[in-house]
Amino acid sequence: MAEPSLAQLLERSRCVVCVGQGGVGKTSTSAALAIEAARQGRRTAVLTIDPARRLANALGLPEIGNIEREVPNEAFTRLGLPPTQAKLTAMMLDIKEAWDEVVNRYHPDEERKARLLSNRLYEAMSTALAGSQEYMAMEKLYQLASRTEDRLDTIILDTPPANHAVDFLEAPSRMLEALDNDATRWLLEPYERRRGLASRIFDAGSGLFIRTISKFTGTELLEELAELLSCFQGMFNGFQERAESVQALLSAEDTTFLVVSTPTASGLKEAQTFRERLVDKQVRVGGVVLNRGTPDPFEAEERPAAERFSAEVAQAGGSEALVARLLAEAQRTHDEARTQREAAAALAEQLPDTAVVRIPQLARDVHDLEGLEALRSAMMAPTVRD
Repeated sequence: MAEPSLAQLLERSRCVVCVGQGGVGKTSTSAALAIEAARQGRRTAVLTIDPARRLANALGLPEIGNIEREVPNEAFTRLGLPPTQAKLTAMMLDIKEAWDEVVNRYHPDEERKARLLSNRLYEAMSTALAGSQEYMAMEKLYQLASRTEDRLDTIILDTPPANHAVDFLEAPSRMLEALDNDATRWLLEPYERRRGLASRIFDAGSGLFIRTISKFTGTELLEELAELLSCFQGMFNGFQERAESVQALLSAEDTTFLVVSTPTASGLKEAQTFRERLVDKQVRVGGVVLNRGTPDPFEAEERPAAERFSAEVAQAGGSEALVARLLAEAQRTHDEARTQREAAAALAEQLPDTAVVRIPQLARDVHDLEGLEALRSAMMAPTVRD
């Protein structure tokens, strides 16, 4: 039986969701996977949540935003890189634009929609509410996966940095609960009555709650908050239905999660924890990428010949003491790289159906197509089992 690989993962997956903590290379990994999928002849889109806009720069685009931008094949060929065999597009989630798009597309009431879009608290809510970014990522994923024109064969989703793998899966539910809970209804009830009666008189019951809180926050602010929540009425069912559709998509046979971490002891533990929590949520984890490993200075050699090394350093003007220090540091780095390889191989043995790939720190930063090509090549190399 062939060992699982990232190439096979792409061949059998329509949606690949990259998860992991910040700073482990998720965005670059997502872009490299997208290039490979397009090279396989699959119409591909990569969606990033990266606010630093590194994806646009790496793909040779001046900018990307909430609308897909095509990565032209000329960007590859002028660098002497193999072109893609299918269309490749990239986009970066703009939370405010994504909210506006959802409101304009799905709000059932034109009058409430106009009031919502002009509410001064709407902008703050649409960018700062806990879970908002993750929910909008799911909304955009739903749009990409469900469209019939220019149908996508592969969708690569770069998720927001998370300390726990399930943050991405649970945040939208927490956001929806925050917008549609008992406290919200308690605030809305007197507001809706006042609007119906064209009166500014506070009602009893929940009106008492508003009067009490308004001593600290101000009645005007509470009125705007109630207006905001009122304008969302009529959208909650749609929010919930699409969230459930995305949950079904994430649990589908052709959706795979890819955990991105590092091959350090803490990174390996983190990768295993991420995977376990995702499996508990009944989603498939098809791969683990252990990025930015320690490069082995000895490569295939167990240790460079001391005489040759000493002669080379001496020729460059170095002393015997410098030779000894450099050899000791090289040995330390070699031992660290070997430890990481062994730990990655042990993880692969525990996960026989998962592609586990260790990628050493590349010689160059991944900030352009050439860097992405080097990363893609390393990712498509044999797994740590081989």
